[in-house]
Amino acid sequence: MTARLTSTKKVCMIILILYLITAMASNFIMPYDTDDFSHDALLRPSKSHLLGTDEMGRDIFSMLINGFKSTIFISLISGLLSTLIGIILAFMSCLYKGKIDGVIFHLSNLFLIVPEIIIIMFFAVFSKPDMLNTILSIVFFSWSKVYKIVRSKLMGYMEKNKVKYTMLIKGNVVDLFKKLYFDLYPVAVTCFILQCNKAVMYETTLSFFGIGDPLSKTWGKLIKAAINYENLFYDDVILWYLIPAILCVFVYVLSLSLLTFEE
Repeated sequence: MTARLTSTKKVCMIILILYLITAMASNFIMPYDTDDFSHDALLRPSKSHLLGTDEMGRDIFSMLINGFKSTIFISLISGLLSTLIGIILAFMSCLYKGKIDGVIFHLSNLFLIVPEIIIIMFFAVFSKPDMLNTILSIVFFSWSKVYKIVRSKLMGYMEKNKVKYTMLIKGNVVDLFKKLYFDLYPVAVTCFILQCNKAVMYETTLSFFGIGDPLSKTWGKLIKAAINYENLFYDDVILWYLIPAILCVFVYVLSLSLLTFEE
């Protein structure tokens, strides 16, 4: 896959690596603690506060950098787990077929009928408002598309001799996965990227509607706080309070999306 990277995808990879490095080093980059209320409220950008302060006196730049850690962590964990669940269920469908395949297939159809974000919001509202439940709600209600994609690919591979031989000797899900690992690797990577993309959008949406962990400092929470500020559109406050967080989300989502495009 890396040998075929276009210039656009290389740029996207560099951006995502920089995002990941920023997330890992966020505690060293932040000039202030995100819960430091000791500064004057609504200070304009300066050397001391690169993006000014919010109405509670917190440094906005520090909250933006902390958002790299929180949002990307949620994105990567949710993307990885939902992709794994979809792949495992797809292997189970193709290996056991019959009733097991039917149950999983119809369950995935049920999740596809109702928009994922509606189910995720419903679950998140009635669960304990913390980061773990936010991740779990995204994971358990967004695996269906991965399952559909991988299952359709597997059905085409079931006639291969190496698969028939594995089935003949009563191979299990793990044996089948070992045989088809290299065939499914590109599909799995694409699904993972798409799931990470969806996860960050879902988390941002949940935060925007005030759902999820109220203590987490994600980009969604920062966007929500900026929009709630009644004087956002006066004195160019929008330029340093709202726009940076939106740009961070936009660039992250766009970079992930461009990686999945075929050229």
